[in-house]
Amino acid sequence: MSWTLIHRNGEHYEGDFSLLTKTDLVQLKKNNGWTRGLNWGAYLQKNEEFTAYKLQVIGDTHIQGLIAVAIRDGYVELALVEKSKHNRKPVQQFRNIGEVLFAQACLLSVENNGDGYVLLRAKTGLINHYIHYYRMEVVNSRQQLMAIPPVEAKRLIELYYRQRS
Repeated sequence: MSWTLIHRNGEHYEGDFSLLTKTDLVQLKKNNGWTRGLNWGAYLQKNEEFTAYKLQVIGDTHIQGLIAVAIRDGYVELALVEKSKHNRKPVQQFRNIGEVLFAQACLLSVENNGDGYVLLRAKTGLINHYIHYYRMEVVNSRQQLMAIPPVEAKRLIELYYRQRS
């Protein structure tokens, strides 16, 4: 199984998630366009409850995006989500990286008896974007907690998760 990544020219590529490793951290520097202040290395520690995954085009070593998740009872908690700089506006090498990153968290929820529920704490400036673009629901506005409901989780998974050809 693999994820369908849609290139800006319309071509489709196969992508896959794997665990983030210590050797990957070299790619995640601010001068390579990754967000300053996000310490992905913290998710490599053995006692850390969150696990970091990287998304790559199959056969390519460049990281297209990252997520850090924790499996909870009935849902997945999403701590961090980040697209590589070439997958952000205005370039957007792959148009659907954000959707695929969230869909992977939804798939992990489904695989761990969570019905696709994903919970995250949104940055204030992203709440409306998440509501309109990803159909997320506000669970607690004071704490800025949002959830991807099962219906949307299923839609994202079915849209981009494919049998390898």
